[in-house]
Amino acid sequence: MKHLFNLKYLGVTVTVFIILWLFTFIPINLGFFSPMQKALYDFNMNDIVYSKLMPDKSADTNIVIVNIGYLNRPQLAGLITVIKSYNPKVVGLDILFKDKKEPEGDSLLEQAIKLDGNTVIVNRLSGYDESKQCFDTMTTSLNRFTRYSVSGFANLPSKDGSNMTTIRMFIPDTKFKDSTVDAFSTEIVKMFDKPAYNYLMNRKNNYETINYRGNADKFYYVDGTDPANLAGLDFIKNKIVLLGFLGNYPVKNIFEDIFYTPMNENYAGKTYPDMYGVVIHANIISMILHRDYINELPTWLEVLLAMLVCYLNIVMIKFFKSAKVDWLSLISLATKTLEFVLLLFIDLEIFINFHLEISITLMLASIVIISDGEAIYDIISERIKKILGKA
Repeated sequence: MKHLFNLKYLGVTVTVFIILWLFTFIPINLGFFSPMQKALYDFNMNDIVYSKLMPDKSADTNIVIVNIGYLNRPQLAGLITVIKSYNPKVVGLDILFKDKKEPEGDSLLEQAIKLDGNTVIVNRLSGYDESKQCFDTMTTSLNRFTRYSVSGFANLPSKDGSNMTTIRMFIPDTKFKDSTVDAFSTEIVKMFDKPAYNYLMNRKNNYETINYRGNADKFYYVDGTDPANLAGLDFIKNKIVLLGFLGNYPVKNIFEDIFYTPMNENYAGKTYPDMYGVVIHANIISMILHRDYINELPTWLEVLLAMLVCYLNIVMIKFFKSAKVDWLSLISLATKTLEFVLLLFIDLEIFINFHLEISITLMLASIVIISDGEAIYDIISERIKKILGKA
């Protein structure tokens, strides 16, 4: 224990983290790693949990998803009218009606949306201004439809801003010009369950990690493209009904409004998108209603834990050296490998059981460069001693 606390060990630990910090300023482009970079570019360790390890969740019976396929506006008007006749509490339309169509069809759709005053329609935000941290453009449906409904933005943030990278988060609300606007899912929850909405807002997070329940099979599902399916919908009373495009679900071979999610079976080097946009909104709404959030460890605490792990590794290495252990390099390598596996296991278990997201990347990186950090620390120490000696 007398060797546990040592100023040099602390100095080496600080040096390691200064090196890691400096690495963030170095642009690295290793062409020969290109295939690996492409496969892991969109990879997150916790994707393994959703793809392979997450315990099966029960279906959320608060939410009904209705596939609209390629219905035209008169057909949509008829579908919405039938659905509203069963008295759902909220009807969400994941559809933009930004252009005029045939007058009679538009009139029918307007009347259908007007019924009950419980409709939420999507809009799209664009033109993000980094300096003002707000969007400057909103694409909405025609005024004849929005004046009888509430509107919420449907933007789903991804790593590169497209639907070709994984959707892991959503934005509860954001700035549009001089006002704050809510997301499509947030507006639906506000109308359906105000306390759940208030709980979300009180978290005051710019982003929320989506705690996925599952695909469309984890909600009530109705194929609205077949009139035969529209009889006997009494179960949708007082529920949230989401209308959106699901192609010919459950076969996902139509690549329109479909995204990659952590639920994808191929969590590294993904092949085909796995979830339609309206189903992602259903997952977000379900998470908010059940207050089933993923929390993140504060960055400062992640750094502190990484420094502690690094420090303990330095102590362990010094112990092996002082004990003059045979095969020191082999033992050190085996110990680091075991530690990597243990840290990964702990990280995944915490995520599964406590819904707490911890990044162990910094811990692993610090362990790898301990020897380099010590060498640099010794060089700097010698230089300082010489300078002080001459003084």
